[in-house]
Amino acid sequence: MKCKLCLLEKKPKSNTHYLSDFIIKTALNEDGVNTRSKGIYWGIDSRKIVVDFKFQQEASPKKLEDLLQRKTTQIENKNAENNIDFTVSDAFCKECEDIFSKIETEFVNNVIAKFRNSNLQNLVEKVLTEKDSRITRLFFLLQFWRTSECDSTLKLSPPLKEKLRKKILVANNTELEDIPLSITYLETVRDLDDPNLGNNYKTLNVVSIKEGSNPYAIIMNDFVIQLYDDLQFPFLDFYGINDLTNYKDYINYNQILLKVRIISNNRRKAILRTYFSVAAKSFIGNHAWFFLETFTQQFKKLPSNYQIQHYLTEMSKDKNIMKFSKGNLSSNILKYFKTFY
Repeated sequence: MKCKLCLLEKKPKSNTHYLSDFIIKTALNEDGVNTRSKGIYWGIDSRKIVVDFKFQQEASPKKLEDLLQRKTTQIENKNAENNIDFTVSDAFCKECEDIFSKIETEFVNNVIAKFRNSNLQNLVEKVLTEKDSRITRLFFLLQFWRTSECDSTLKLSPPLKEKLRKKILVANNTELEDIPLSITYLETVRDLDDPNLGNNYKTLNVVSIKEGSNPYAIIMNDFVIQLYDDLQFPFLDFYGINDLTNYKDYINYNQILLKVRIISNNRRKAILRTYFSVAAKSFIGNHAWFFLETFTQQFKKLPSNYQIQHYLTEMSKDKNIMKFSKGNLSSNILKYFKTFY
């Protein structure tokens, strides 16, 4: 294998994260725990009619059985070991993975506690020191570069990708200020009236990679990062994360000190509602076409608008998301036909 960073033929390191695990794992893990390989999560793709349910190898068997209403199969358990979202096994060598770890460790040791373990109430932004700004820039640019190399959803322009590769290869966090980069922190705290005293509230955050460019954007749990090819870009609301009145103040172009926008916990929840609403509208639209196709095959005629709407209404009443998994969807629509036809 040719390593994508050093470009040398080397043995690949397996299950390496291209989105840093310590950032995203509490959004993916059961009950929001800060433990490796405990992920239980659903993936909703606006282009699909099914929900992708996934879990990692250390997930609680009881929790999985409660969700699935059955024990997991050997195939599912094997997939949990081998197929971990936001990881690859054929892209980077161990030596280059050590470079990634060095960049990540600097961010952990110097920066992350200024956000996750800090009182951010009533703050709208935080300006980092020069040292922390350099560390933070390289860390989040690393997320974009690795994602571009490993995920077809996001593809950086070749000149930008090569510039970042050379910087990352030697862990050089200087002279990156000419790359427009916006970083937003979503304050994530437990509500005072939340009866759950654990970390379950953290699982409401999402991990998502935006398709398209300028800006390129990734939602990484409580951090939202946006990268620009140049300064000629249209305004993107991005679920309410960006504000038309000041979004240009946070692209940090040619600024030594990095300015990080802070979004309050209440506004974070409003942004997530918008995100899920957009996803749900696409999902429901896909199901209208799915119902039309299945109904036509079953009854050899087209359904009426009322029949389509009735199915969508009944579907939306069910709060069990597992009903829309690949293994359950076909059987459930046949049950619907038996009930109403």
